[in-house]
Amino acid sequence: MNKTVFANNPLNRTANLRNNIEWINSIKRDSNTKYLIFYNEKPLINPSIDHSKNSEIKLFSFEQLDKFIDRANYLVFLGQNGGKSLFAVDLSNIEKIKENTEIMEEAKFIDVRSIAPNLSSENTGILAQAKSMISWNNTYTFCSKCSGVKLEIKDAGYKKLCNSCKTEFFPRVDPVVIMLPIYKDKCLLGRQKIFPPRMYSALAGFLEPGETIEDAVKREINEESGLTALDVEYKFTQPWPFPFQLMIGCLANVKDDVLNLDQDEIEDAVWLSREDLNRIFVGKSPQRIWIPPAMAIAHQLIIHWMHN
Repeated sequence: MNKTVFANNPLNRTANLRNNIEWINSIKRDSNTKYLIFYNEKPLINPSIDHSKNSEIKLFSFEQLDKFIDRANYLVFLGQNGGKSLFAVDLSNIEKIKENTEIMEEAKFIDVRSIAPNLSSENTGILAQAKSMISWNNTYTFCSKCSGVKLEIKDAGYKKLCNSCKTEFFPRVDPVVIMLPIYKDKCLLGRQKIFPPRMYSALAGFLEPGETIEDAVKREINEESGLTALDVEYKFTQPWPFPFQLMIGCLANVKDDVLNLDQDEIEDAVWLSREDLNRIFVGKSPQRIWIPPAMAIAHQLIIHWMHN
């Protein structure tokens, strides 16, 4: 199993059936179909009070949500697993949902980023898809070509149509390169001003139009640190549903270790050996440096480099 959080979605997305309205309607009321609720882009979670056990996504049958589903902002079909269908339903427009004791019980609406470390790997994968789809539907509500024309939802939440100009809109994914510059036996970590005190991470930046992954890595490294990347090695990716990004993890060997930081992007950077990183992991860094938690691809990229 992939160790990267958000990367283990077990669902068969059944994309070929999304535009089959009869099929979608037929599975809505099926006894095996379940629904997960979002409110202000936060999923409803049954938090575990036992730290040895995972929290769980709270799921509902159609009968339990019957009076809410037709009033929902959005209903998005996520896919199937073992013959059971799963939908995400956005009930942000129903303010009193949080006062409904039958729905809430001991559950809470919790930010995905906060709850992810306490969920199973599969559940984080499902939430990555659901959260990104809810965010996309909330973001793309009006046609960008026809002023004031509201888009019609199609394909169970995966397409929007402008009935005026007939333009179709599809869910977007924003690609982001995240990389470790490597020189000899050290890697470079940087920190932005918005980071918590003493936290350092991998460098990162959005791909630009007409740019390959390799070119984006080289450009971002040069812009942020002044270093020249000689070669780029792709490692792995991570869905990052804040709101709908794909993090592309890479390593890059650089020409030298002479830094020229862009202070608007990076306020400080440090070259660290594997021994330095080991001290950070055991809490014995002389500078009290720390790195992002295990759910972040930066953490996994650092671990990968340390053990190879």
